[in-house]
Amino acid sequence: MVAKGLDFADVTVIGIINADSLLKYPDYRANERSFQLLAQVSGRAGRRGKQGKVVIQTYDPSHRVIKQVIENDYLDLYLTEMEERRSFHYPPFYRIINLDIKHKNPEILHNQAIYLGNELRKHFGADRVNGPQVPLVSRIRNYFIQSIMLKFEKDGVSINKVKAGIRDIITQFQTTQLSKGSIVQPDVDPY
Repeated sequence: MVAKGLDFADVTVIGIINADSLLKYPDYRANERSFQLLAQVSGRAGRRGKQGKVVIQTYDPSHRVIKQVIENDYLDLYLTEMEERRSFHYPPFYRIINLDIKHKNPEILHNQAIYLGNELRKHFGADRVNGPQVPLVSRIRNYFIQSIMLKFEKDGVSINKVKAGIRDIITQFQTTQLSKGSIVQPDVDPY
């Protein structure tokens, strides 16, 4: 409630419990989101002329994002995040396409995901294809899920040609006996 912007007049102490769970979330945006949430919650303490105090529970008080929040150093967060995203091929420098492969049988799904990942690597190169891997939510409505992430440079690569290539590979995959009962869902530029 406090993080969403509700203003409570007499709130002078804010406690953030287990901030590490925000920082360790398996997403390339975890540091940015953690900074935003911690800074926003911290800003709710000590309003209307009252002195405020923020307590952050963490196992790693030397983590760079915790330090950036304490120092309110958004510029440093921005610069380090942009350098990491450039180095590890994430947006805004690269485009991401996620493919979720779903099947009711986890063994069949595993084989399908391996096959599809290998076909994508043959076409696009091993450095652009990550996975398959099991996502955080690995089962929905009796379907097991595995994901493949593809990363493409923003400059010099036609996303329309990439999408057409992926469409062809998925169509070819769906004509094989191996794909029986599977669902492949592409997501271009997720998030």
